[in-house]
Amino acid sequence: MTLRHFLILLLTVFAVPVAALDEATVLEKTLAYLSRDADCTETTTEPATTQPGWERRVLTMPHDGYRLRYSRFGCAPGAKGALVIAPGRSEPSYEYAETAIDFIARGFAPVYVIDHRGQGLSPRLLEDPDKSHVEDFDDYIQDFTQFVAAVEADLLALGARPDLPLFLTSNSMGGAIAIGYFQKVDGETPFAAAALVSAMIHVNYISYTEKPPRWLNLRIYSETGVAVQGWWRCNVAWLWNGALCRDYASARTFGAYEPGSRQFEPDAEEMMTRSRARFALRTRMWDSFDWSGIRAAEYAGENWDGPQIGGTTNKWARDSVRFLRDMRAPESLKRMVDTPILLLSGTRDLRAYRQYPGVLDAPPDLSRHTRFCDDLNAASLAADKGYVCQFSAINGAFHEIYKERDRERNAALDMVEGFFLRHR
Repeated sequence: MTLRHFLILLLTVFAVPVAALDEATVLEKTLAYLSRDADCTETTTEPATTQPGWERRVLTMPHDGYRLRYSRFGCAPGAKGALVIAPGRSEPSYEYAETAIDFIARGFAPVYVIDHRGQGLSPRLLEDPDKSHVEDFDDYIQDFTQFVAAVEADLLALGARPDLPLFLTSNSMGGAIAIGYFQKVDGETPFAAAALVSAMIHVNYISYTEKPPRWLNLRIYSETGVAVQGWWRCNVAWLWNGALCRDYASARTFGAYEPGSRQFEPDAEEMMTRSRARFALRTRMWDSFDWSGIRAAEYAGENWDGPQIGGTTNKWARDSVRFLRDMRAPESLKRMVDTPILLLSGTRDLRAYRQYPGVLDAPPDLSRHTRFCDDLNAASLAADKGYVCQFSAINGAFHEIYKERDRERNAALDMVEGFFLRHR
């Protein structure tokens, strides 16, 4: 089975309305469509929203020659606009096939999904391909800027009308990258609006560990704790262990990926979703899909052995804290007051909310996200731009809202579409 066939079968599986998805049989349905095809150049009797074309593309970065991958779903501009998706850490672009189908059906096409450098379908940066690493967090921003330019060029080649709106949505780390992009371009952006879902605003590192949220652990595994650990390992300890900065930040609990380690637990926030079927799709592609043919045909001379990936390196952790602190600074917020932002979070997002010592049943505190919106609105009001940021929460949703069970996921899709339509 080729990767292309897998994506096409995934598109076909989710052709029915999302609310009608039978999650108990989704994998069996997937197997029934292994040989389906849907190329933009082929004639098909299927509706465009049911079986849109899919293309995976390569984009060479001018600043360092890195060969980034991204996917395009859909063959023609949509009636309501086109869409760019910035996934979270570890997410390959093909995991957004179902989401692309939904947005195409709602009139947003094509849908472009980036594979951030060092993860997904893009080549790895270290000899150990399991390590989630980046040499400079700003590389993500530069990559995304070039990716957006490629999207604009592609829309022009497709004959999109000049006033076709372009929208952006993201998940988790993709939200931080999107914010960094807006701050970099300082208003010079083609996006009419952006919906940042479960955005990475603050490092909640204790959620990556198995430590109970007690007073000491909350401080050791806080954003400050991560910064101190990263500084020590990358700025001091490297003097006698030069490899430490590029070693796992938390090797014991979040090191190399082990096939078979992804076991679904119902209603456990650590799963990031309550949808067993959507959780299982990643497990299948990481654990049992044969990527050797794809690697031989498309990754000659590149460090890539499949989409699976493990934990972050000390350098990634240290640099992410530095980036996020700069991203939240008032001077940085002043540079992103021209684009309407929807900040959408789940009330049970383990990566976002504050955990309290000894009060495990306390309601989640999403103040880090609401504060970011408040601070951004303060900057936009000071610039006479009005309120630019809207915060909304999906009750009961876990971290990966676009992969959540239907109830929370459909609510998010409706909310994002409504926000986009208000800002066309």
